[in-house]
Amino acid sequence: MMKRLLKALWQGFLGGADFNYQVTERLILEDKLLTFTIPITNVVARQDPKEINYPYRNRDWFAKHQETHTHETYLSLYTRIWMYLPIIPILPSCEYGMLSTEFRIKQTPEGINALDNQALGDWLSLEYDEYYNHPEIGEKLQGRNTELRQEMSKHTTLSDEVMAAQLEGSINNWGFPPIPDASTVNIKGVEWVFHQLVKPYEYSRTDMYCLGLDEKHFLVVRFNHRVDRSDKYKKWRKAANKTQQRVMEQVSLTDYALQASTPQLTDDKQDVLVRTIVEQETA
Repeated sequence: MMKRLLKALWQGFLGGADFNYQVTERLILEDKLLTFTIPITNVVARQDPKEINYPYRNRDWFAKHQETHTHETYLSLYTRIWMYLPIIPILPSCEYGMLSTEFRIKQTPEGINALDNQALGDWLSLEYDEYYNHPEIGEKLQGRNTELRQEMSKHTTLSDEVMAAQLEGSINNWGFPPIPDASTVNIKGVEWVFHQLVKPYEYSRTDMYCLGLDEKHFLVVRFNHRVDRSDKYKKWRKAANKTQQRVMEQVSLTDYALQASTPQLTDDKQDVLVRTIVEQETA
């Protein structure tokens, strides 16, 4: 207890991911085996039963289980949350922020090969841009930037220079400004497409690592950095970034056929294989 208190005083916050207490998960994605070791959550919440087998290539199955949030339609596989808290809480809701990670599967449209990193990265940026700048204003924030432009066009007394500056500020604050181009990052010998959603002057951001599963589908490991108190973000930013990097280093995607060729295990032993608690000292 004293050790944890001293650590909290040194780093300036409570909570976050503790790599001394981790769980190893194994999910079957058609002919691939997704394995990752991840710290347990520090949020007390009810967890729904988790699937292990995801036949995502079945169109009907994917359509039945898919979710849509703003510009993204995806299949959610697994989610984990870590809260960052003040050492001495004063108010009931006084969190510094939250880091969450979610494993997803997404589909690419016709003509986009998810195994081509350049094509995948270009499409991720285009998907974002076309959705929020869509000429038609629809549900789930479709055409949000278009809506802001229409509202700004009503101010006919403004000069072109002033209108352009105010429109840029409006989109930065209430819309969806341009995002950085996707890039590739190498993590333990695997080339991931790195895609980031971020706004100017905001600390909150979303980082996504994408990896092709086949020509039509790709895996997404999504990290959301939600900042509740910008004045305290520096206290936990470094720890959150380190957690993100370590989690990615513990993700692997292998050929499931090789795993299936091993001797069969009993149900009890197989359950241990699928969910293994790992306790290790932080490096």
